[in-house]
Amino acid sequence: MPKIKIDPDVKRFTRYQSVVNALLENHSFDKPKIYEALKNEKTQFIGRVISELMKVGYLAKSGSKAKQQYSWSSKRKEFNAGRWIDQRVFTATVKRSPSMDRPRERLLRLGPSELKTSELLAILIRSGLQGESAMQSGERLATLFGNNLEKLSLQARGELKQISKAIGETAYCQIMAGLELGKRLASQRTTESVVRHKVRNTSDALTYCKEHFMRLAREAKQEEFHIILLDEKHYVIKSEQITVGLLDKSLVHPREVLKPAIKESASALILVHNHPSGDPTPSEDDRAITRDLKKAAETLGLRILDHIILSKDKTLSMVEEKML
Repeated sequence: MPKIKIDPDVKRFTRYQSVVNALLENHSFDKPKIYEALKNEKTQFIGRVISELMKVGYLAKSGSKAKQQYSWSSKRKEFNAGRWIDQRVFTATVKRSPSMDRPRERLLRLGPSELKTSELLAILIRSGLQGESAMQSGERLATLFGNNLEKLSLQARGELKQISKAIGETAYCQIMAGLELGKRLASQRTTESVVRHKVRNTSDALTYCKEHFMRLAREAKQEEFHIILLDEKHYVIKSEQITVGLLDKSLVHPREVLKPAIKESASALILVHNHPSGDPTPSEDDRAITRDLKKAAETLGLRILDHIILSKDKTLSMVEEKML
């Protein structure tokens, strides 16, 4: 005859029930008395149940440390044993969901596109804490941010921790890594789907930079220097990051800037960098670097069409401002 498998939650509920019933048979008691009554139960589990009842004020402790006594408080009359046990056993956690309904199993069975945002976030969070599961944490984030994943990607670690205590350092890193990969995939698909982008004038250059350097404008905490390479008809070949850090002549050397242009047989290039301060006004260093790069490019037969500076809310063209 096949062995009947008992659901682990039912088994846990039964254990709680046995201990609570034994405690309810006594107005006051000590632990050895309960241990004797429940010889088949682990003493650690009995002690834990007693501690949990004390935390919520149903039991009170008295006597010396060597001979401690426990007794039911006045709250006993409002104590609903079944409901109290149920709250500790049948919590809404990913682990206790039927295996076919857990986010990871659903992803493997149905594919990621069939999962809700809250489920995908729960997979990234991986594990919760006592009182809040990964699934509950994912639902909190999904409720607060909806489909605005761009806004979620801009949240600091401390901000997400305030929303859900289950989001520690590891969960935060996993969420941000997942969102960044999504951005890069979207950017790659956009780049591949557009046949070629032509820069005819300053307006085209500004539009291209706003679309392709959105992360640089909105999220970058340091200055980054990029170049856009163009062919002889001013179609974009590619863009490339040159440096990260405070812009100065020692970092943005003509050799490092122009080497990719020579390698790709470019005819022209656009300089791009960001101002995390929010003010795109070129500094004296910005102007000096631009002059030096333009002069070096001309000796190689290359044209620098513009130098565009990005900030969170504004974009500036040095050509448009008659600085180049």
